[in-house]
Formats: sequence, structure tokens, C-alpha cells
Amino acid sequence: MRARVRLFTRTRIEGLVIVLLAAGYLWEGHNVPDLYKMPGVPGPTVFPLLLGIVFALAGAWLLLAPDKPDAREAAEGDEKPVGKLRSRLIAHWHTVAMWAVILVYLFVMPDLGFPVATALLLLAFILLLGERRWYVVVGLALGATLVIHLGFALGLNVRLPLGVLTPLLK
Repeated sequence: MRARVRLFTRTRIEGLVIVLLAAGYLWEGHNVPDLYKMPGVPGPTVFPLLLGIVFALAGAWLLLAPDKPDAREAAEGDEKPVGKLRSRLIAHWHTVAMWAVILVYLFVMPDLGFPVATALLLLAFILLLGERRWYVVVGLALGATLVIHLGFALGLNVRLPLGVLTPLLK
């Protein structure tokens, strides 16, 4: 007996959302005014373009990958609750929380600045992924933020917004 292939799975919908976000990043990367671009330096367009390409590839993989139901879907079979948004949100609260954290990050990063907002984003992600040792959570968040910031500042010559740290670092 042949398995039924479903066109609209949660994974494919997530892939489509990621591809659409990637398209937005790529669009915005091409719309950076020329006055911010310096000859011979990668400049501020590198980040949105690289991120857009990575997101587009990841989203395309999710869209085109073979349909593999997760363990819960396989156990449930064809009995899927239709219209039970609240129960689905509760069942997948980690995913919902991560999307919420990303949206909050995008909203507060210009005011808080890249270092503070990115450290808080990574703290939240690491906690949502299940790590509870405070020294691991704080160390990873601060270390990754520092490496990313130095990579952009020194490697790409991109000035990231310092936000609330501006008075301390200038």
C-alpha cells in the first residue's frame, strides 16, 4: 500500500514562511542606500544578503524535502483536530515562543542596540532549548554575541547599533 503524500504539512508551511522572510531580507539588502556603501569593504549589505540566502536555502529545503511525519503525527494517524488552534499552540509552545522572541528582537534591537538585544535573544533561545546551567547559558550568549559583533566590526567593517551602550563605549 502506498503512503499518502500531503501537500500542506506544518513543515512545508514553516518552509514557506521562512522563504518569504528570506525574500524580505534579500529585498531590504538590495535597498540599502549607496551612501552607506564603501568601495573595497563588504559593508552593511553583507548581513541581510547572507542571512537571506541561508534562510532561503533552509526554507527551500523544508518546502522540498520528502514528507516525514513526526512521531506525534504518526501516532495520531489521520485523526487531526481541525480548528483547535489553542491546543496546537500549547502543544508547540517552544516554537511559538521562539518566533515571539525573534519578533521582539527585531522590534527592540534598534533601541537596545545589537550587543544587548542579541545577548538577550541568545539567552532566551538557549533557555527555550532546555539548558538550565546559568554559567553555560550566560557564557554562550555573551561569547556568541562578542564573536558576532567582532566579526562584523573588524571583519566586515560594519558598525552595528550600540543602543544603550553608546555612552559607555564612545
